[in-house]
Amino acid sequence: MSRSRGQGKGTPLAKLLKVRSFGTLGVAAVAAFYVAWPLWAGYDLKSSLDEGNVARLEQRIDFPSVRLSLRPAVTKTVEDAMADQLRKAGAAGELISAQLKDTLMPRIVEGVLAALVTPDMLIRIHASGRSLKDTLESIVAERASQADGFGGLLVVSGAEPGGRGSRLDEIAGAFGIDTKKALGGLGGAGAGTAESGAATSRTTTSGSRPSYGLGNIKHVSVTGPLGLSIGVARDAKARQPDLTADMSFVGGSWKLTGLVPRL
Repeated sequence: MSRSRGQGKGTPLAKLLKVRSFGTLGVAAVAAFYVAWPLWAGYDLKSSLDEGNVARLEQRIDFPSVRLSLRPAVTKTVEDAMADQLRKAGAAGELISAQLKDTLMPRIVEGVLAALVTPDMLIRIHASGRSLKDTLESIVAERASQADGFGGLLVVSGAEPGGRGSRLDEIAGAFGIDTKKALGGLGGAGAGTAESGAATSRTTTSGSRPSYGLGNIKHVSVTGPLGLSIGVARDAKARQPDLTADMSFVGGSWKLTGLVPRL
């Protein structure tokens, strides 16, 4: 009888140990999934950038999702650049402001996103040591100075050496605005300022490639059952992140699915 009692007492203990072992395995599995695996994916992503490995970057980055996440930042940067050039154009700029935003801005935003979020561009940004914000502003300024952007707002006198003529006149005319009345006198005034402003925006000082460690990570949060948000600062002493990167478990692996620069 004493033997049966001993077995009765041991059975709950065995069950308890079994439950604890399963609990330990569960915690280990969760840690592996949400910590070790994303860390490995991030390390592999950085190694791919260091090596310029396009094929591996395409495996580690969900490019359509990253472009979608960057759309608000690109749109704001384009809006700010357009508002600045319209302000330099004076009354004529105010006259056609709404039409320009409706027709040109979506095209510029799409062009910037297409140029910015590619494996080659991300490799170049990483190698140059420049921030995503600086690169974004540079691409917007360059895109804006092209004919299919809003380079027409950079009013240039045809008499100037290398002048292109007034594209602002052409745009206004396309909207049925009498350019002689609305834009008269805007031939060359302010042209140098606008051109130099675009050139200044395109020129950004590049630095050496920053060295990242745990100190550069400013926050990590779970954004869903299969998502993580990681705030990263170029300067480990900074209190706020310069960039928030989203990682998601998609297609059987952790991938970069979002980038949000602090503007």
